[in-house]
Amino acid sequence: MLEAQVKFTSKDVFSKNLIRYPLPIKNYNELRLKNRYPPIILIVVIVPEQINEWLQQTEVSLCLKRCGYWLSLEGAATTENRESITVSIPRNNLLTPTKLEFIMQNFFRGERL
Repeated sequence: MLEAQVKFTSKDVFSKNLIRYPLPIKNYNELRLKNRYPPIILIVVIVPEQINEWLQQTEVSLCLKRCGYWLSLEGAATTENRESITVSIPRNNLLTPTKLEFIMQNFFRGERL
């Protein structure tokens, strides 16, 4: 079992090699807990600015425009921030079916990311 906290944004959060996403402190603290069961990851989905461009749906498919990036914050440091903290997600942490399978296998074996 794996849980995910999913955030959506159409803002420009890209830097050269990172996605820089402002995360509320409450959510940051939930995501950084050590040895949590089930484990949890953050997924930030980048979507087009116009909401009607986010999804295309038929009875046989659901297509989400743009892409998602994942990050494990387990064991991340505490912060003095009170409102939010900007987390940095490597742009190569693209959420793909292969990567999701890798994440799940690691957690199944008791390994952390």
